[in-house]
Amino acid sequence: MRSFLVVTITCPDRPGIVESVTDVVASHVGNGEQSRLARLGGDFAGIVMVSVPPERVDELTMALAELTNGEMTVAVKSTSPSVPAASEGHTTCLLRLEGADHEGIVHDVSASLAEHGVNVEAMETEIVAAPMSVTPLFHMEAHLDLPPSLTIDELRESLLSISEQLGVVIKIAPAP
Repeated sequence: MRSFLVVTITCPDRPGIVESVTDVVASHVGNGEQSRLARLGGDFAGIVMVSVPPERVDELTMALAELTNGEMTVAVKSTSPSVPAASEGHTTCLLRLEGADHEGIVHDVSASLAEHGVNVEAMETEIVAAPMSVTPLFHMEAHLDLPPSLTIDELRESLLSISEQLGVVIKIAPAP
């Protein structure tokens, strides 16, 4: 039996961050189960789910907290092991959005998803230069878990007005 921890790390980006965190985890018989790591601006941000023997949880938690200093922040929280992505009767799908960047896109889309009881399993966003101009182009990709009461077609239809209002293209397809 293993216990599970979610570890979040933020600090100015530099080589060796992942090594310093994984060194502490490994030295406490921990294992990285899932992670999302990225450079955002000039900072590194990471979130890792770690499994560890139950008798090592407190020791590992304290050791990870000791990595916090003037530049690095490490937070640790207990969690439960992964559950299947979709519950019985739920549908998983992929949402892709593209359009000219402006404030409020993520908020407007996420508000509509919440209104329909849709759970965002994962989301990535980025702003890139449009191919033939310097106009900022916003991209979003999200993996969604739809409740049994909502079909992909119904979600697509409900997001149509948001798509038109925001001037973006939203595509929704079953998850691969």
